[in-house]
Amino acid sequence: MNQNRKDNDLQRAIDEITQKGGSNNSKPAPAPAAPASQPPAGMMPPAPAAPAPSSASSMKLPTNPAPQMSSAMPNMPMSAGFGRAMSYGADISKVKEAALKELFPIMDRVEVEPEKRFLLYQEMLNTMRDKAVIAPAYEAARQIRDDKVRADSLLYLINSIDEMSL
Repeated sequence: MNQNRKDNDLQRAIDEITQKGGSNNSKPAPAPAAPASQPPAGMMPPAPAAPAPSSASSMKLPTNPAPQMSSAMPNMPMSAGFGRAMSYGADISKVKEAALKELFPIMDRVEVEPEKRFLLYQEMLNTMRDKAVIAPAYEAARQIRDDKVRADSLLYLINSIDEMSL
């Protein structure tokens, strides 16, 4: 008997919440659907218009189906890419090299601290082994405020130049 009272109190609270949430609509709430019917995917069940009967056997708590990702996201094949197709396969190092080569001409548009900028140029030097990267890397190293980090960066450039000259 005590369980039935708790269930009824819970159902009344749920009904009050759902009626308050639906009070902004100008149309009256539709009558509740039969418990056996399921709403279509992605749709919310209608709010009950009147409090549920007092018997615990006929009381059903509203269930909201979990939103499905497919209804919120456009149907796009997972393999669809943007821009031109790349045929690098599973060799991720080639993708990295291609990304660094594309980034190099537009590095002046990247807004990062001088230390981070130098690290990007250092990565380009390690991957591309292109002498054109040395001058902008030097400018980035010169802008580093920490003396130790600036000295390490300049030493790295000196060593890279020596290796490329051999």
